Amino acid sequence: MDQPTPDPAPTPDHAAEADREDRVAHRLQARIETTEPLIAWTRGWVSREMRMHGVFAARTLDFGVLTDRWLYLLNTGFFTRRPRRCVYGARLAEIFVSEEDGARGKRLRITSPKGRPLWFEVRANEQTQTFATALLARTRHAPQTRAADDVGPDVPAPAPEST
Repeated sequence: MDQPTPDPAPTPDHAAEADREDRVAHRLQARIETTEPLIAWTRGWVSREMRMHGVFAARTLDFGVLTDRWLYLLNTGFFTRRPRRCVYGARLAEIFVSEEDGARGKRLRITSPKGRPLWFEVRANEQTQTFATALLARTRHAPQTRAADDVGPDVPAPAPEST
C-alpha cells in the first residue's frame, strides 16, 4: 500500500563506521610496510608547490598516514578509491610543516631539503584535525622567509641613495 509519508532515511550505524575505518587503517598499514603503529591518518589532495598547482594537480582524494617517525602519502585507485601505493615517505625529523587555511579546510605545506614543497589540502573534520595536530606536534615548523623587498618593524628600511 501507498504510504502517506516516506520512511526516513536510515542513519549510519556508528559501529559500522568504526569497522570501516579499522579496515582502511589495516589497508594503510599493509601498504606502508612498516611495523610502526599508525598515529593518525586522513584523506586529502596532494600537489607540488608550483604556479597554478590547483589547476594542474590530480584531484583525487589521497591518504596521509602518520607514524611515530614517518609521514607517508599514498595515492588511491581510480575506481576502487582504496589505498594503492606509497608515493611519498619522509622522516619527521627531516621535514618542516606549516598550516594555512584553505578553501575546503586546511592546507599543510610540507618542505624538505630533498625536493620541492608539497601541499596537502584536507577537509575540515575531526579526523583531519587529529592528523594535523599530531603532525604539527611531531615536526619542526617551517621557517618564516621574507622577500627582499619586505620592510617590517624588525627589518630596517634601506637607506636612500645619496648622489
